[in-house]
Amino acid sequence: MFESKNTLAVRLAAPHRTVLFLDIDDVLCLSAPYGGYDVAQAFAAPGLAEPDASRGAPPDLWQTLLLPDAVALLRAIHDEFEPLYVISSDWWWLMEDHLLRRMLQLSALDFVDANLHPDMSTPKGPRRQLRWTEIKAWLDTHLEANNWVVLDDYRSGTGLDIGQPPENLPFIVLCTESVGLTDAEYALLRTAFELRREAISGVV
Repeated sequence: MFESKNTLAVRLAAPHRTVLFLDIDDVLCLSAPYGGYDVAQAFAAPGLAEPDASRGAPPDLWQTLLLPDAVALLRAIHDEFEPLYVISSDWWWLMEDHLLRRMLQLSALDFVDANLHPDMSTPKGPRRQLRWTEIKAWLDTHLEANNWVVLDDYRSGTGLDIGQPPENLPFIVLCTESVGLTDAEYALLRTAFELRREAISGVV
């Protein structure tokens, strides 16, 4: 099976780009009014996962699913640092990778979809497994991805704020539950990416 030009370019660039482990709930989506379960239910409607995705979904689903300000902040990070993305979210319990990608395409995260790592999501372990365990399992199979940043939240980002070695902490940014990504987390995220950029360029 041939790779698309975009997928091939993303894969070849992987060693030189920082990987961003991206959560969705309480980072980009507050489930008010819609969340992951609504997306999964909408995708269960006939034809919704096809290019014509207008059938079966609430008419305002894709316009109101995500926080516009949070998406704008993530887009600013993307435009400046061009990360590769790995989805690290409970949403992958609700839908397979191809539907996660369709969600990204339909909800103003097309820039994330276009820059997903070829191994686009953390492995599924036990449902109550620590988020850090999932991320560490992914990193253990991608030793080339030693420049990474995590964007998660305090509620679901289990294992990310306690017991971490000090050298990891500058690269873990956690959002407040029911608030999401704000200017405060954006500033921390920029700092994390700046540190990774310096490491890649050999400054540090």
